[in-house]
Amino acid sequence: MKDKRIISVKGPKLLKVRNELREVLLQARDAELRKIRSEMEKIDSNEVGDSIPMDELAPSQLKRFRELQQMESVNREIGDKSICMCFNCGRADRDMYYNHPYRAWFCVECMEFLRKGYSKMVAKKVRGEYMCDPDDEFGQSFF
Repeated sequence: MKDKRIISVKGPKLLKVRNELREVLLQARDAELRKIRSEMEKIDSNEVGDSIPMDELAPSQLKRFRELQQMESVNREIGDKSICMCFNCGRADRDMYYNHPYRAWFCVECMEFLRKGYSKMVAKKVRGEYMCDPDDEFGQSFF
């Protein structure tokens, strides 16, 4: 994917199709996450439904639980960084901007907000009004 690319859709019918496809993909990801979470709950819960401490799990159970945690993390990150939703605000119905250094999509509104916010922080820092260091790498990635 090219660095700093905006994907924009203008037609109302295409907007509807795009938004519905994104929703289907997010629902599929959520279904997969529920399935993983359900399997995790079977491992770390007893017959009554009470939580079992991790140090009381058998080595094979603990290994499987850690594998499921990894799968959950990967699935979450794939969805969060995909074009289906903004990495910053989570909205799925917006035109998106690809930020290559972070390999994530941001809606155009968040991209503009983050750009302006970074510019304001830098200006305040130059004037001595801002004591913290702005996250230069993150802020500059939007320019």
